[in-house]
Amino acid sequence: MIRARIHAVSVHLPTHVETNDDLHAQHPDWNVPEAARHTGVEQRHISAPGETALDLAEQAVLKLFTQHPQAREAVDTIIFCTQTPDHRLPPNACVLHGRLGLPRTVAAFDVNLACSGFTYSLTVAAGLIHAGSSRHVLIVNADTYTKLISPDDRSTRLLFGDGAAVTWLGPGDESSFILGSAWGTDGTLNGAFCVPGGAARLPTPPEPLPAEQDGPNRRTRDHIYMNGKTMLSFTYQMVPPHIHALLSAHDTQPDDVKQYLFHQASNMVLDGLRARLHLTDDRFPRHLAQVGNTVSASIPLLLHEQVALGRVRRGDLLCFSGFGSGLSWASVLLRY
Repeated sequence: MIRARIHAVSVHLPTHVETNDDLHAQHPDWNVPEAARHTGVEQRHISAPGETALDLAEQAVLKLFTQHPQAREAVDTIIFCTQTPDHRLPPNACVLHGRLGLPRTVAAFDVNLACSGFTYSLTVAAGLIHAGSSRHVLIVNADTYTKLISPDDRSTRLLFGDGAAVTWLGPGDESSFILGSAWGTDGTLNGAFCVPGGAARLPTPPEPLPAEQDGPNRRTRDHIYMNGKTMLSFTYQMVPPHIHALLSAHDTQPDDVKQYLFHQASNMVLDGLRARLHLTDDRFPRHLAQVGNTVSASIPLLLHEQVALGRVRRGDLLCFSGFGSGLSWASVLLRY
């Protein structure tokens, strides 16, 4: 059996930063400090006009290849997870493959998932390595959600930021490998976090779409809609038992795990999960303040930071968990 492990992670963030002070200046009627206490976000990186998730991802991969030159020759598969692709077709993964000049023997495909996208992609990549179909996989997570957000929607504009991360997955050894994973879906709640329009079901018409008022928020059907109460309830009810079941399946006690690296949804979500899982702050890191909610890139961005700070080392037992749009969730238990 071939076990997989994370070899390295590289990240790239847009240059432009939008602070809470900037937002307050634009919307003096918004209670930005109060909202920030719930979100935990002090600033977020915003992609430039014409700058896409693919552009951010390419920079992250080039950083990885610079830091680990052997990765360019080793890679045989690209999994690109995004909900903001450059085109309806071809997939971002194929375009990235061409930009990087990789061999024709390299497989490339997209995954259209949001906040659970990294842990889903990690599970798929580990399965490909286990089956012998792949040996070295690049998992690319990148989104430019700020291009899907109404400038007058306080519920999403204060929360999300843009960014990219690439994770190099390859063969593991006895001290560094993925132990297992679990995932799930509740499609009955698909409307709780969505962009209703802009695709085949509700195409964007040639005339401007009317904006709809939703409490203090204003958006069109082509903008992100998020039902915060439904998402919060779903997360609190689903994630803790899901984590306990994953640990139990691998004869692992909660205290055996050094760090729990969860999708950086918001401070409110993370505070509730930490309390329900009875975890201390040092075992439940977060980095929302400086980058916001970066969707599927949030876990690898956090992992990259924790490794750089020396808080995660080789052999440490970690638990990743992603949850969100779909609604979907997935978690991975691994020795880094």
